[in-house]
Amino acid sequence: MGKLIKLVFTINRETLQFLVKDKYIYYTDRKWKNWVQCIPKDPALIKKVLMSRNKIPVMLVRLFDLSESEQKEYDEAPDDEALSSIIVRDAKLKGLILVRKDLENE
Repeated sequence: MGKLIKLVFTINRETLQFLVKDKYIYYTDRKWKNWVQCIPKDPALIKKVLMSRNKIPVMLVRLFDLSESEQKEYDEAPDDEALSSIIVRDAKLKGLILVRKDLENE
């Protein structure tokens, strides 16, 4: 039984949620109802976007493109708690406000 870390952010009255589980990071928001595996990037995501006929924005695929240094930082994070602190730091740099951080059992 693993732990989940759920992070809820707001920006311009929009709610963005991240879920950290077993060093995988998932994302969802109001427009995208399902959880999307963003780091490491889900190879099926690009196919889903192409097959959606513009219902799913292409921006969603590019949103989680990481530079080499960012990718290295995520890869070297020792655990989910470290990953969540990286997400919080990066989100604050982009102007997002942390509303809630929940630790849940699976």
